[in-house]
Amino acid sequence: MKLKYSEIPAVRNYLLEQQNHCCGLCGDLIEEGKAVLDHDHRSGVIRRVLHRGCNSMLGKIENNMRRNRVTIERLEHWAVNLVSYINTEHTDLLHPTYKEKTMKNGGRGRGRGGRPPKR
Repeated sequence: MKLKYSEIPAVRNYLLEQQNHCCGLCGDLIEEGKAVLDHDHRSGVIRRVLHRGCNSMLGKIENNMRRNRVTIERLEHWAVNLVSYINTEHTDLLHPTYKEKTMKNGGRGRGRGGRPPKR
């Protein structure tokens, strides 16, 4: 059955209640107003209620999987290694876009769009 937009809040609240107010992805409690109804963009099937941030991250991963033809097996391998990769020091070299905290403007560089900040 295809939902109407007006039915989304009731379905989201029902599923959230069924999930004990926990995110279907990370398992943490979802604060009031932070719940979103997740769905598969290929099939339209509603999956669960997620934190807004978890839903956003999931969308980025799924969109890039399709774009880059990443298999579920490759994603699983990547996900297993993700945390240790992030927490590992890799080189002593700094990327040119890195802004040191001691710079003027609190490390923001020249400001928006590369323009000098207004004075």
